[in-house]
Amino acid sequence: LFLKKNILIIYMPKKKTNVNLIDEYIEKIKSEKKVSEGTLKTYKNIGTNLPFNLLSSQPTIIKKLKELYDNPNTLQLYLNMIILVRRHNEEETDKLIKFRNSLRDEIIQSRKKNLDDLDDTLPKVDYIMEQLENLSGIRFILNYLMINHALRNKDINLKFVKALPENKSENYLMLKGKNVILDINDYKTDDKYGTKEIKISNEKFVNEIKKMKLNDGDYLLSMKNGDKIKNTSTFNDKILNLTIDKLGQNKLVKIMIKDLLNNKSFDKLEQMSKDRGTSLDILLKSYNLHNGEK
Repeated sequence: LFLKKNILIIYMPKKKTNVNLIDEYIEKIKSEKKVSEGTLKTYKNIGTNLPFNLLSSQPTIIKKLKELYDNPNTLQLYLNMIILVRRHNEEETDKLIKFRNSLRDEIIQSRKKNLDDLDDTLPKVDYIMEQLENLSGIRFILNYLMINHALRNKDINLKFVKALPENKSENYLMLKGKNVILDINDYKTDDKYGTKEIKISNEKFVNEIKKMKLNDGDYLLSMKNGDKIKNTSTFNDKILNLTIDKLGQNKLVKIMIKDLLNNKSFDKLEQMSKDRGTSLDILLKSYNLHNGEK
């Protein structure tokens, strides 16, 4: 603000773009806690794709989101991010939170319908177990971990070691006597559940690991040069192609949860919950094919 030849000149600060706002927020959360590559990518995509400013008025944001998206899960995802960024910039969020809360019933119904659709198309557990027994090598190992321990893709990014390091930052695999020990530190809910240790004594599994002849520091799945696969999309694609009928871990876990409930195998269900790092409540809501509309 200044006078120039008796004319009042007012310079307004340039409005921050969504990309600016997201980048600032990302820097904040990166300094405060560990954030996955997938989460950062999602945040950046939101900042790039939304055709309105995140600091617009709340009614404007709600109106635009309704025009752009019908899926309640997508709306919730975008609202979560927008609310976090606005809080970081000390902007009001009350109307956005109210709108987000109103989506809950729609999300529940959508999840139930999706579970019904899946239940009609997924193979039965007998077929899955038969296919598993006919596998060998890395395909047997990966599918076994998903079917028997409900592990996510990220959990299976395992490094073979002869002894666990003092400072554990990755997921480790080691042979100990007649067992295979998994020491999982980097996974979706690690901030809540901490290190997951899984001991596997299945004879075929142990033998398949031994047959791979891994050296200390080798990864179970690696780049061509032996390095760790750090790109999430690359790793997920590789895993998907190795699963039975390319079903992926999510569907395989759903098949197993249904079978455990059918057989009232509640101890095994609790073990799967612990190994996955997911509460029983979440398993029974989101992974239970019996939890559909029918």
